[in-house]
Formats: sequence, structure tokens, C-alpha cells
Amino acid sequence: MKSIACSAVAQAGLVATTASLDDEAAWPLLQVAGWLTTAADLMVEAGLREAALA
Repeated sequence: MKSIACSAVAQAGLVATTASLDDEAAWPLLQVAGWLTTAADLMVEAGLREAALA
């Protein structure tokens, strides 16, 4: 789970870099928000699984 979350954060960084170079649309910033939300959700889910197994 945590490796997937790290991948989501890396993807958000890549999209943010691309978005900062692009003046045309706001949709890349929405992708950044989506990837960061995915990463946060995965970390919460991993924490809940660890707590349930403990």
C-alpha cells in the first residue's frame, strides 16, 4: 500500500511540473489533486489495515 501511495505522490509531482509549464488548461492541476487524494486515501487504508491486524 505504501509503495503505491509513494507512486501516487511521484505521479502528482510529475503532473505538477508539467502543469507549471502549461498555460492552456487547469485540468493538470486537477490531476495533481486527484493523485494526492489517492495517496492520502491509500495511507489511511494502510493504517486501518495495520490497526485491524494488530
